[in-house]
Amino acid sequence: MNDAYRKDIELALTGTAWTMPEAIGEWLGRLLLLYGVPFNYLVPHEAMLPPGSIRFFALDPGWMHALLEGASSIGKSSSLDHVFDQRLRNAFLDLAGKNATDVRQSLVKSNEQAPASPDTGPGQLHWPLTGFLMRSELVEGWQGLDIHAAGVDGQGNRLDPLQTLRIDRLSPEILFCLFNGKVTDIEITQPPEGLHFGAESQGNNVYKKLHLRHIIPTERIGDQIAKNMDLTVPMRQGSSRVVNVQALAKQIEQALRSEQAIDGECTSAEFAVQMVESPGRARFKAPQEQPR
Repeated sequence: MNDAYRKDIELALTGTAWTMPEAIGEWLGRLLLLYGVPFNYLVPHEAMLPPGSIRFFALDPGWMHALLEGASSIGKSSSLDHVFDQRLRNAFLDLAGKNATDVRQSLVKSNEQAPASPDTGPGQLHWPLTGFLMRSELVEGWQGLDIHAAGVDGQGNRLDPLQTLRIDRLSPEILFCLFNGKVTDIEITQPPEGLHFGAESQGNNVYKKLHLRHIIPTERIGDQIAKNMDLTVPMRQGSSRVVNVQALAKQIEQALRSEQAIDGECTSAEFAVQMVESPGRARFKAPQEQPR
């Protein structure tokens, strides 16, 4: 292509209002979220993500720009393609970012592959994009984990919740999460169906109630008593699996009154409040960069 012809094409492109095809924009948006990137590119060695571990990461904008540029270079067959490439080279991240924040919401609407969440929806990207990889038996055992993230945007403004861009199980025991901003806190909760009525097993058919809740009608209602309890759940005579509810209710009432955590009669409703076990929950602090 001679210089005169190149200038004519560039001038035509400059004066023409054109948009990227929707399919290509969506493809770039998914690529920005690392869809289709081989796992061994993300974790080159197994020792970097051992069993029972969680590893936080941040996406380097320069690396992502190179990824998008390399992917877009496929199929160049004419000098005109090179002109378009030069035109787009500095806008890959912006073009992909416009679609990346909508990928998760699109999955919910179309295939229901991702759970609905109040933090989903289109918006702008807050670099650096960060996330974590978790390798644990919990990923396989507790399918449908609820992930809540908080963090900051590029200007240091607090974002709570931090928008979830991607949550995927890459294998039965590996969970991949990516968020729109710099993550500082992660809360992983067992699925709501994990709510149950019971006590904690100590082995050998021994069950205990280790935590009780305040049920005085004040702002403390529902809070756990600061002092840990250690109540062995009584069983019916001749059985190791059937609870003696009447005896257990008396033990709980005595413990609550000793801690002044109940005001009034201890009825079946108060008993139910104490026996409900919430789903398991774990909190993590993302490591922060140390000043150099």
